[in-house]
Amino acid sequence: MKSSIKGLEGENKVSQYFIEKGYEILERRFRLGPSEVDIIVKKGDTVAFVEVKTWDALGMENLEFSINARKRSKIREAASYFLVCHPELGTYRVRFDLVFLSRRMERLDHWENAF
Repeated sequence: MKSSIKGLEGENKVSQYFIEKGYEILERRFRLGPSEVDIIVKKGDTVAFVEVKTWDALGMENLEFSINARKRSKIREAASYFLVCHPELGTYRVRFDLVFLSRRMERLDHWENAF
């Protein structure tokens, strides 16, 4: 399966997961040039910027290595721009989450405040 299709399927599954947990989806695939946030969610007084990884090559225990410093910087850059565009969220707490999906998407691991 093409990685772009698999990524979209993974983001759909993760979006549904957040909805079931009571989050509001604010945006999906928010872009600022080459920087992107997969999913932006809100619950209570917190906005979470979520990176989704659907991974075939490594076991789930090695996935944290796929989010290197450069990738984290790009996510933070897009998140900052999103918050500038949405001043109504200025008093909200911000966090950066990672969600890892296994190859067949039967296992979902959500790491809050991952970086």
